[in-house]
Amino acid sequence: MNEESTRTAADPHAVITELVAAVEPGLAPEIIRAAITRAVGNKAAAVRLAQALRGGLLTSGRPEGPASVERFIRILVEAGAVNVVRPPCSRCGRLRQLTCTDGRGLRICERCGSKRVIDNGGWACTRCGTQKRVSTCRDRDGRQICLNCYRKQCTDDPEKELFDYLAGAGSGLDETTLRSVIAEVTGGKSPHARRLVWDLHNQPGLLAGQAHHYSPRTLLLVNKLRDAGAQDVPAPKCPRCQRVVRLGYTVNKLRVCGTCYNHSTSQPCKWCGRTRPVAGRDTAGAPLCSGCRDKEPACQEKCIRCERLRAVSARTEEGPLCLSCRKPPTMECTSCGKTRPCFHSATGSPRCRACLTKPEPCTDCGRLKTVAARTPRGPICENCWKRAPEAHKPCQQCGTIEPLFHHGLCHRCAGNRHLRKLLTPPNGILRPELNQIVDALLNHNPRRALLYARESRTARSLLTDLATGACELSHEALDTRTQDHSDLAVDYFRAVLVSAGVLPVRDEYLARLERWVERKTAALDDLDHRHLITAFARWDRIARIRRRARGKPITAATADIVQTQIFKAITFLTWLKEHDETLSTCRQPVIDLWLTSENHQGPYTARPFVTWAVRGKFASGINIPARPRRMFQRPLDADERWSIARQLLNDDSLETKDRVAGLMVLLYGQNLARVCRLTTAHITHDDQGVALQLNKTPLRLPPPLDRLVLQLVDIAHSNEHRVMSNEQNAPWLFPTQRPGKPLTSRQLANRLRNIGLPSEAGRCAALLDLCAQMPPGVVQRLLGVSSFAAERWAAGAIRAAYAAEVARRS
Repeated sequence: MNEESTRTAADPHAVITELVAAVEPGLAPEIIRAAITRAVGNKAAAVRLAQALRGGLLTSGRPEGPASVERFIRILVEAGAVNVVRPPCSRCGRLRQLTCTDGRGLRICERCGSKRVIDNGGWACTRCGTQKRVSTCRDRDGRQICLNCYRKQCTDDPEKELFDYLAGAGSGLDETTLRSVIAEVTGGKSPHARRLVWDLHNQPGLLAGQAHHYSPRTLLLVNKLRDAGAQDVPAPKCPRCQRVVRLGYTVNKLRVCGTCYNHSTSQPCKWCGRTRPVAGRDTAGAPLCSGCRDKEPACQEKCIRCERLRAVSARTEEGPLCLSCRKPPTMECTSCGKTRPCFHSATGSPRCRACLTKPEPCTDCGRLKTVAARTPRGPICENCWKRAPEAHKPCQQCGTIEPLFHHGLCHRCAGNRHLRKLLTPPNGILRPELNQIVDALLNHNPRRALLYARESRTARSLLTDLATGACELSHEALDTRTQDHSDLAVDYFRAVLVSAGVLPVRDEYLARLERWVERKTAALDDLDHRHLITAFARWDRIARIRRRARGKPITAATADIVQTQIFKAITFLTWLKEHDETLSTCRQPVIDLWLTSENHQGPYTARPFVTWAVRGKFASGINIPARPRRMFQRPLDADERWSIARQLLNDDSLETKDRVAGLMVLLYGQNLARVCRLTTAHITHDDQGVALQLNKTPLRLPPPLDRLVLQLVDIAHSNEHRVMSNEQNAPWLFPTQRPGKPLTSRQLANRLRNIGLPSEAGRCAALLDLCAQMPPGVVQRLLGVSSFAAERWAAGAIRAAYAAEVARRS
């Protein structure tokens, strides 16, 4: 885009003013700006006008460009311009409003536009067959006819026919009321009454809920009859969503609501690519959604208050206003009673900004939270609104009663419609594997699948390519879509398809680690460094974790540790190169400088790479010592430990998974890596109670912990959260939204930290207490602690008890 085009898109009004001033020096700039305002209604139209006028249309008289060119020149002539030339109709040569085109880019008047169809032989009266000028008249059957044929079908008194029909339909209204309704609907015009009579005769069910088949006046007639108290006249419903709302739009000759109209006319946005209702268009006519329209330069104008280029939110007599400067109408707030700018003024309960954001006690839970909905029972917060009876309505398709998503459909029905639309190939026939994808996504979590398919550009592109065959249904094809980073939508779809058996099971963390290694090594410029890092990663680190895993999937923590070690090896080689050293010439003083350098963190993490290099003869005489052992974790105070445990046992406001995980740490000294991988197979419920299988000997759980664990089991077995583990084919006790994956130890530690429980300190206190009460062998059999660790914890418990005894003596 050159400089002139950029300036035209940024400030079209100034460009137009300069062009007119060059031709009409006698016109004041204020008159020119007023003419621009009358000729075009928004900035995008002003840009198109400026682009057309730069081609010399002000004085050439050529009937080209948009209709605003002729309108603008006509307004200038009326204002006193003498040098501009108003373009005539390219067909008849008369000076008229050029509202049509001739199909070749030239502007013509409306009369010549109506003749154009006749000259091409494209229109003739459907009744008499005579080719005449285009007429808007239609017969009883809705066919377009000429004016003569229309007059032959007209009767003398259509108002009387309409009155006789409505009186005979049993509306229950008296004569005076019925005649007033007819006069109000028809406006005293016979053509309107005649069309209503014809519509009522053609569609007997028009007054029985079929008014959406005809014109807006039929809807007005039904609504006026209902307002007057007519009996057995149902309210007109939207034929798509079945809601009783205003039907102000037409789709396929049916009157529909605004929501269904936006859904049917949605187009891919020029910028974000999402299929959304068209809120505006750029200068080239490309569609824009509401979010991207505000960012389009052609749709931004200078606000008269803040003087910034922003999207126009409202237009006043003084000029445009942005959203920040536009203020709602001032009236009395129904909540605080003060006269302030209030929102929702049309609802009858206006509220000021402070009252809208002010937390209020929820009617259901009683907590002070932001109001999500107001019901006759009172305000309800967002969490309670999901469970409120007022939010649960029957789905128009399957009849399921739940909070609906849109268009009167539940999440599953809306997701099924949207997914099948994206997965339908050009031939219109879904392949069996595509049906499996839809079933897998809907059976797992229809709401999450629907949100990804609607909001994620990557997810929509993936589903579209699967439908057209551009992307195969395999792990390798999905890997190509996550080359640069891990995409949440692709990872989620992959996990769902693996859980449903559509894709084979594989170690996802290991596969992701291998892809990361390939990207990192390919980015290295030094060929020797690339070979070293590739060999270290594949034949030492990855081979080591494969041996230790013994065929089982690795954890996210293991992959993170290996990834950190490989990254630190790359950093170490880069640091050597910056200091004019290589791995073969490096000596221990250089290693000591590396360990004491402040330019990087974690220098001891490079120890595995240096050890491997020395063992493989790539280096000699160097060594990085082991990381200094951290100080012993100070255990949690006994009083604080039991205080937190009592809170977890009795506080029902906390989530069940947080309560169970915290009690496993505080009572049984379990580390979070073991807790997060518990499944329902570890829980046994029999006549003796609830037992937890941590090792060979089951551990009996006391009340009320047993009840909390059973609640987790019920949640895990529910349909919504049934996420199977790959090891035991049993649901996880601590699942995530991704099937087959539980919470990681880091995520669980963050959750416990948020409720005031330091997990490591609590685990130390629990193990010291348990080892002081029972022998190490019993701790090993019950809690799954190794014999060596049990002996060490027992020794620590003895030392702690001795120190406490000495303290009491003193």
